[in-house]
Amino acid sequence: MAIMPLQMLAGAAKEYSAEMDAKKQRAADILLAQQKYLMESGIAKIKAIRDARKESEARINKAVSFEFDRKAALALEMSGQLESIITRLTKLDEDPEKDISKQAVKKMSKAILENVPPEKLAQAMEYALDSGAAEEVTAEKLINAIFSATTPEEIGKVANTMGDISGGEGLPSVGPFGLNLISLTEFTPEKKAQAEKLIERQLAPLLGFGGMTNEGGRTVFNWTNPSAAGRIVSKALEYYTERRADPYLDVDIGDITDDITNKVNSLLLGGATLDQIATQYDFSTNTADFNVEPISTGNENENNISNTSTKLTPPSLQKDSFIDNFMIKD
Repeated sequence: MAIMPLQMLAGAAKEYSAEMDAKKQRAADILLAQQKYLMESGIAKIKAIRDARKESEARINKAVSFEFDRKAALALEMSGQLESIITRLTKLDEDPEKDISKQAVKKMSKAILENVPPEKLAQAMEYALDSGAAEEVTAEKLINAIFSATTPEEIGKVANTMGDISGGEGLPSVGPFGLNLISLTEFTPEKKAQAEKLIERQLAPLLGFGGMTNEGGRTVFNWTNPSAAGRIVSKALEYYTERRADPYLDVDIGDITDDITNKVNSLLLGGATLDQIATQYDFSTNTADFNVEPISTGNENENNISNTSTKLTPPSLQKDSFIDNFMIKD
């Protein structure tokens, strides 16, 4: 009868041993599953970050090929705008009827560099060169770390380490630049001639318009004061050209001609003559800040008649009949 307790004890020990083996196996299975998950997700993360870096560098190189300054291209990448600019430049490059303005590209580069925080640019350059960033965890190091982990605590440490994979959080970010992408399109003589005609048509009700004639397929405007009208149009076109080339012009290109028309109308309503506008006014000046200087001309009566008639007909009521089918498309 004394043998029974021993048999029972042996059976219990055997059951305990089997239970422990099962627990060890479950622990081993869990560890293996965790190791497999960390390895697959870690390597996928490394690949995704590396791919993103390669794509970013490819965009920067493409921008440089379009003659953007590399630092400016890097700043645009930080702002998230580089891809859309590359898309626009690529379309321009492929369009046989349009050209990229290299001068505008360089001007935009300069404007960007003058407006990006220097410390942000320095951080981005360090990241791009892999200096100053956290040490990159390679796939080999990650695998070694994973399969060296034998406890839940060690697995937890490896999981935390994955957060530092591939040099921290990446490029620093900056707010978007309010860029004028139209400026990147070459302002050809043909487009400049179109702009001049559009300005003439919009200003016609204000410049003593005496009708139009067609000379060899070219529309010629007959002004009651040709000298003043021609000079105003010329100065307005110069202003239009400068505004169009402004890398930070944050308005629609059509708003420039409206601005020109509104300024001339405002000056006339304020008592200025066409000759005074032609000789004294700079379109970059706010009309409220313009001080009219008296001048003596032989056409004062003519100017006064012209000005009186134009004041009675605001450009907003007349310009549509002139320009409905005459628009510049960049």
